Amino acid sequence: MELMIDMRVAELLASRLCHDLVGPIGAVNNGMELMQDESFGMVDDAMTLATKSAEQASSLLQFYRLAYGMAGRRHGGDFGPVRELAASFLTYSKSQLDWPSGPVPEGLPDGASKMLLNLIALAAEALPRGGTVGVAMSSGNAGLELEVKAVGADAGLREEAQAAIGEDAAVEDLTPRNVHGYFTQLLAKRLGGKLVAEPIGQGALRLAVALPG
Repeated sequence: MELMIDMRVAELLASRLCHDLVGPIGAVNNGMELMQDESFGMVDDAMTLATKSAEQASSLLQFYRLAYGMAGRRHGGDFGPVRELAASFLTYSKSQLDWPSGPVPEGLPDGASKMLLNLIALAAEALPRGGTVGVAMSSGNAGLELEVKAVGADAGLREEAQAAIGEDAAVEDLTPRNVHGYFTQLLAKRLGGKLVAEPIGQGALRLAVALPG
């Protein structure tokens, strides 16, 4: 099912992406400037700053290219590269990925990897102090289920993010801080599913999308 996205949503997603990138890109620039300053006596530190910041910017771009772009709609049976992207992305949000390698359920539709990446990014939002993001995929008579759990101190979506994932969320109320949740629930709907977000005890949040088999 194809769903049209309001231009405001596209603009807010672009704002979010730029916000996430401006920090590491600015740090790269600062590191390069310090290396060119002959009076600066810590060239190695400046090089380390520039290198690590460039790696972070590259990681974010590769992640969002699949999460927001057309590339993520193509699905292959190998989720290894997707797992690596997710692990690198979470490193910079002080969280770690728990996604065991192994065979994936048959019948995953195109866009499943895109859906997973958006769920992972939403889980990262729900971990203000960092934590663990667990990923699982399963199939049954009812269809396929993609599940992502956020586990950590104070795990949970902010009130504005919770409102954005509701089916009655208004586009005019979205901001760069909660547009990702709106986009994630819209993506689930396009795949024929519905995004579910529910607490599962203290310090844990479950995000899931059930897809028709």
